[in-house]
Amino acid sequence: VPTPLGGSEKFVLGFPLKVLSSFLSSFSIVADLGNAQSETTVSENYLRWRWETHKPSLGPPPCGLGAIAKMRLVVMAQGNSKMLLEAFRSLAEADRRTLSEELARTGCEGQRYSTDGLMDTRGPAILIYYGPAFLQKAGLLDPLGAMQVLAELLRQARAMWPLKTTLSGVSVTVRIDAL
Repeated sequence: VPTPLGGSEKFVLGFPLKVLSSFLSSFSIVADLGNAQSETTVSENYLRWRWETHKPSLGPPPCGLGAIAKMRLVVMAQGNSKMLLEAFRSLAEADRRTLSEELARTGCEGQRYSTDGLMDTRGPAILIYYGPAFLQKAGLLDPLGAMQVLAELLRQARAMWPLKTTLSGVSVTVRIDAL
């Protein structure tokens, strides 16, 4: 029978120390959810915080179209960040644009990230479930190939769920663990 103590032990012992430390350190950012900041602002502050505290340094946080995609990809991959960012710059324009636009959709009605150039708030936003695990495994061996696959997954999902103004506050989940 599951118990709170058993769950706590699994939580503490089952996570790599780096992931657990990052999770616990993020509480100061997540606490802002109750301080009249939008979900998107809190998310953007978290992404920026992760970029700024990254070891080794990645330089100043990016801005403009693709900024949120770069920050999200770094957080998702949990390592190999410099190679991942170099691969992002090497992507074909269509793949880079797809990742930049799709990863900057918030799924929150009328909200957008301030550091990104994407002005379009239509939805739905697409969540690639198990996307981080995919980037952590495939991205370690072939970051360019992993992002090309991720871009194609997003394009195919977008074909199934076209952008509509009425779906601005909606998110859809694509489970890639079943692929």
